[in-house]
Amino acid sequence: MKALVTGGTGFIGSNVVDLLVADGHSVRLFSRKAGLPARFSGKDVSAFGGDLEDAESVLRAMEGMDVFYHIGEIKNTSPRAVKNNVKLMEKVVGHLDASGIKRIVFISSISVAGIPEVKPATEETPSRLPLRDPYTRYKEQCEKFLSEKAAGTEYAVIRPGVVYGSGSRYLGGLIAAVDRLGTLGIPFVGQGRSIAPLVHVKDLARAVYRAGIEDAAAGRIFNITDGMQNTWSDFLHAIGNALGKEIRILPLPPLLFSVPARFFDLFAGLLGATMSLDAFVSYVTTDLLFMNDRAQQLLHWKPEYLLAQGVEEMVSEYRTKRGRAVT
Repeated sequence: MKALVTGGTGFIGSNVVDLLVADGHSVRLFSRKAGLPARFSGKDVSAFGGDLEDAESVLRAMEGMDVFYHIGEIKNTSPRAVKNNVKLMEKVVGHLDASGIKRIVFISSISVAGIPEVKPATEETPSRLPLRDPYTRYKEQCEKFLSEKAAGTEYAVIRPGVVYGSGSRYLGGLIAAVDRLGTLGIPFVGQGRSIAPLVHVKDLARAVYRAGIEDAAAGRIFNITDGMQNTWSDFLHAIGNALGKEIRILPLPPLLFSVPARFFDLFAGLLGATMSLDAFVSYVTTDLLFMNDRAQQLLHWKPEYLLAQGVEEMVSEYRTKRGRAVT
């Protein structure tokens, strides 16, 4: 199989490329940077120079490919970037038939599911409180393009939860903040006792990869979380434990919520959405538990990482990088 991957040098995409190569597939890596990252040297990976801001370069990269893993996006949450991401998807969908691509896998966001009416939620559960931030609307529009206009090309949509693991710039910042301030207190809404929709990056990458090769994935949307009932507090304490530190959570009353901009930015970055303060408060004070039965049945996938294991690896990488910076 010949696979085109956007975002293939990023947090999620690089892990997907690793899986593709390991299973003997040929990868065309769409990237603004010339040449290949060292980790792909000597593997069946070729670089295709382009820019997601230049839709025509993406369309050229699609030629002759079998499966398109559209993981990358224009990295900005301004109205212009959101608009350009939507326009890019519209052009991609319009070019699918002509390119010969047989399937496109699009990385959406669990935020499209909003705050579901019931828990645990499935992909069909109605939203009690839809999220109306620009990022979520962009993902929602792209899902709609695929379902209505993909015509003869198969598609699959992956909605990741809050992704953690080695390689995330947001998590590096969060670990650093916990490392410095954990004993003094991490400000969070309430006690952080609501269930967080977490998923380890390597578990997510396997679901993304399999969405491109499993026949039963065609035309399907998949909510991808670990399905466990870990809370935001559990996540923060796991980081503290991996650092060897006792941490305190400073509970902030939701009705009087005011959090330092640094922490708001870090958690908003993890969620992947530029939520308003009200939406953010609603999101992190509600139990967000999603079933992953569909992914298990149709993708032959199941999450493998436990929270403590995944966080330990993540913190180990942080320590290594910090050690390099100090020396």
